[in-house]
Amino acid sequence: MATATTQRGFAVKCIACGEGETVRLDVHDVHSFHCGSCDGEFSADDVRTELARWGKLLAWLDTAPSVEG
Repeated sequence: MATATTQRGFAVKCIACGEGETVRLDVHDVHSFHCGSCDGEFSADDVRTELARWGKLLAWLDTAPSVEG
């Protein structure tokens, strides 16, 4: 018989230190995050800013010419 596994939470990495699965949401302020590895705190807006930076790079990659070596 197959065993089902349930994943709780989201598999995200800290935007400060890069450690995975250590980020917790502050239930008193759902726009604030805390990293258990580096003890860093960051906001939902900080995450949005980081995603926007990556989005610009990914958009450029979609149009970048191939480099033949």
